[in-house]
Amino acid sequence: MSIKKKRGVVVFLDALGVSKYTQIDQFLKFCKDLEDLKKETNYIWAQWKSKFEKDGILLPDPEIAFFQDSLIVCFPEPEKDAEGTLHNFFAAQNWLMQALVMATAKKLFLRGAISNGDYIFTESTRSVAVLGTPVVDASYYEKWGDWIGVIQTPTFQWHYLAALKDYEKGNGKSLEESIQYHSKFYVKYEVPLKTGNIHECFVVNWPTLTKKTGAKEVRASLMEGMESADPENKAKYGNTLIFLDFCEQNGYFIE
Repeated sequence: MSIKKKRGVVVFLDALGVSKYTQIDQFLKFCKDLEDLKKETNYIWAQWKSKFEKDGILLPDPEIAFFQDSLIVCFPEPEKDAEGTLHNFFAAQNWLMQALVMATAKKLFLRGAISNGDYIFTESTRSVAVLGTPVVDASYYEKWGDWIGVIQTPTFQWHYLAALKDYEKGNGKSLEESIQYHSKFYVKYEVPLKTGNIHECFVVNWPTLTKKTGAKEVRASLMEGMESADPENKAKYGNTLIFLDFCEQNGYFIE
């Protein structure tokens, strides 16, 4: 098994409620739902990858590791793409947009954080290892949000804004104009925290896809989740419904 250092996006996702399971059948269903989600996202991703390759843009194949009630998803930067960093940031958002919409419709509710940097991902027939500063960074900030969604860590935000500045050099756009233009990928939002405070940061704009794939289904799934959730988690569903309203009111839903 060769071990190589990579650079790219690392996402840490946690599935709400799974840690409270007590029956093995519940865990079996959770594992099946994750495998189904992986197959469905891989199918869609292959189509996206083929489409972008025709335009000379190389999209990475996501590297996925499951453990307990969590997922780590890595997107290594293509070595020969001069604009690989920014393309990689958008590629990760696109995968997450697909994954969160499909997962929520399946009543699989994911919360997480997205980071960037050097990491190690090794895989063999018997084990998977994911190590590095962005893994620690994303796992730390994953716990912050009192909702279902994915926030940028401060490290990722720094790299994201730096990449936007480099991308917009020479085209006459200001950074604020670029941020607004790319809000379909990452939008600035006041995220409710478990502490009761608000944290303004960039977040993955995953509800952009809900109108096309069934906003009613996603909303119904969130409402059902809120009704059956324990008191500790009820607010997460309500806060997510507010985020969907925010995205719809600001015209982020895809027609």
